Amino acid sequence: MRNPTSCSKKEVRDVGSYFSIIKTIASGKEKPIKIASALEIKSTNLPKYLNVLIDLDILEREVSATERNPQKSKMGLYKIKDNFIRFWFKSIYPYKSYIETDNADFVIDKIKSGFILNRASYVYKDICRNEYIPDLIAKGTWNFIPTKIGRWWDRTDKEIDIVALDENGDNIIFGECKYTNKPMDIDVYYNLLDKVKYVEWKKQSRQEHFIFFSVNGYTDKLKSLTKAKNIFLA
Repeated sequence: MRNPTSCSKKEVRDVGSYFSIIKTIASGKEKPIKIASALEIKSTNLPKYLNVLIDLDILEREVSATERNPQKSKMGLYKIKDNFIRFWFKSIYPYKSYIETDNADFVIDKIKSGFILNRASYVYKDICRNEYIPDLIAKGTWNFIPTKIGRWWDRTDKEIDIVALDENGDNIIFGECKYTNKPMDIDVYYNLLDKVKYVEWKKQSRQEHFIFFSVNGYTDKLKSLTKAKNIFLA
């Protein structure tokens, strides 16, 4: 018979491990190697905990949209699925001691000062990618139907907010989403072009399309590009 005391201790240790992993991911470390490094553990010890958190629907594993074998990819990132859980671990838990000592106003000011960077922009990108893009496809915005929608990144931390692939053809959509207090300018387009050249998917034959999302509109310079380029401003 197993020792009840040792079993209880193991359960407590495991709960602590799960908690630490969620907290680490909420801080922005989504790669297994970065999670393991932050927790000072071997990366080989992580999968069993990550898989349990996925089964509990707390985490999800995401791979770059252009990955051919997603299940075998070593480039997977781990995200907290629920926005409330993500918000609590990122913006509330780090200031728990202040709340407990009746300094809630200090915490509220902290949350407000970093709201766009830490919360709104992150959620906005998810909404653009997972809701707005499918709606635009359904409305016939493009003369092809993408079969895969996601984001793209590489080992050097280059990242593109939206990549939608037409796997039955040669079309690919690249997109950026900006939740800022000023209109999106032309530099966002040129920065995207610089990252696009690192995306290897059907590089020689593909037809590139571009889409931009901005909560505060677009400058006249960026608007003028849409007349000559394959660009859509949402």
